[in-house]
Amino acid sequence: MQNLSRDTTHALPMRPVSLLVPRERVTMWWWTGLCAVSILNIALWLAAARLDLPESHYRSWQVALSGVYVAVCAFRSLFPRVDLERLCLWDTPLSAIFVGRFVATVAEMCFAMQCALLLSRLSQIAGLAYLEALALGIVPAILLAQILCWYAVATLNHLGHVMEELLWILMVTLLAVGFAGCWLHAQGVLKIVAAIGIVCCAGTALLISFVDVPMYVSRWYQHRRAQQRYLPLVRGFFDTLARRHSTRAWHVWRREVPWMTLYFSVGVWLSIGMTLLESMVP
Repeated sequence: MQNLSRDTTHALPMRPVSLLVPRERVTMWWWTGLCAVSILNIALWLAAARLDLPESHYRSWQVALSGVYVAVCAFRSLFPRVDLERLCLWDTPLSAIFVGRFVATVAEMCFAMQCALLLSRLSQIAGLAYLEALALGIVPAILLAQILCWYAVATLNHLGHVMEELLWILMVTLLAVGFAGCWLHAQGVLKIVAAIGIVCCAGTALLISFVDVPMYVSRWYQHRRAQQRYLPLVRGFFDTLARRHSTRAWHVWRREVPWMTLYFSVGVWLSIGMTLLESMVP
């Protein structure tokens, strides 16, 4: 992790994409793709929200929570950041680490509530009471994950991120158990929905286990080898408000590309899909 000071590091001047060095151009192509997907996601959410479906407690909450998630993911796609390294694509107050982490916390809690609502509704549809118990564990797990994430971002200790990711694995495991139960007892379209859910949970767990966790462990190890100091919590909090370094270097962003691309595309589609559950099952 680079020890960069906000008052000594300045953003690169704006240049047309055609004048960027080749590797910087790759970063800008990737970012342009993220923005295009965000526009598509907003259109998909609007279409889903306007569907002529019977109003219910489940659908009303899912549409509202998904709207927050879609909007925040679009914002984060427009202003991408790497929190602990204090890196951003654009040197603007909207790229402040605190701003990005705050809206991400709101969005991820909304997504967790969507997942809990989904399991609860599946419990009612499939007549499986234990799914309701699984649903109760999702929001507390992700709330603890957010606390650990803030600890990591403030102190610069990547182990906080490692523990956060393990809690996300716990969440998708709870979902996978619920989907598996539905698949065993359901018929027709609900069985297909459960199968899709199992595949998505498995894919998410694999991505976190083999991409995200090793990346954060590697960064923690590099930090230890460099004998860099962690920040106290209060000082780290103010650091998230003041310090950032703008870069378009591809070697900086390429390790973030897998999780960011899938998070801001497939993750959003799953959020929107949860608003449509009652239109897919009897």
